Amino acid sequence: MNETECEDLIKSVKWTEPANLISLAVLEFINVLVIGGNCLVIAAVFCSNKLRSVTNFFIVNLAVADLLVGLAVLPFSATWEVFKVWIFGDLWCRIWLAVDVWMCTASILNLCAISLDRYVAVTRPVTYPSIMSTKKAKSLIAGIWVLSFFICFPPLVGWKDQKLIQKILAFEAPTLFQPMTQITE
Repeated sequence: MNETECEDLIKSVKWTEPANLISLAVLEFINVLVIGGNCLVIAAVFCSNKLRSVTNFFIVNLAVADLLVGLAVLPFSATWEVFKVWIFGDLWCRIWLAVDVWMCTASILNLCAISLDRYVAVTRPVTYPSIMSTKKAKSLIAGIWVLSFFICFPPLVGWKDQKLIQKILAFEAPTLFQPMTQITE
């Protein structure tokens, strides 16, 4: 789509149509609930020593991932969903997609970690504290964020960008017998 087609598409959107505004208001209200609810979960564990357990570390981590979805993904998703046009530019589109994949993947992996934690707690109640220590839980949480970042990284660097793919495919790796002058040119 060229620039004039984009401008025409944006001009054709009915920004003040009551149905669109009501839909946007409902979606933003849900987003406020997402942000508020996850802030309450984080605050509850942060403020109460009794709630600081290994299991609750995973729950707080899930709340952080979902809070970031509410802050960085849902407001833009709501606008896109209601008006059916992206108005935030190409760069933010790429970043938004990558952050969406990153946070949602982190959220899913957190649910897996909570399930694993609960499985170990139920099947091995006596040895659970030594199996799932605070240090191991923190390592697992770090692993969740690193893995989810690696999953979101390809779209961020343009894995669907045809120009980039063509450059990569056209690249010829230097051979052992190729002179260095040819490599640097």
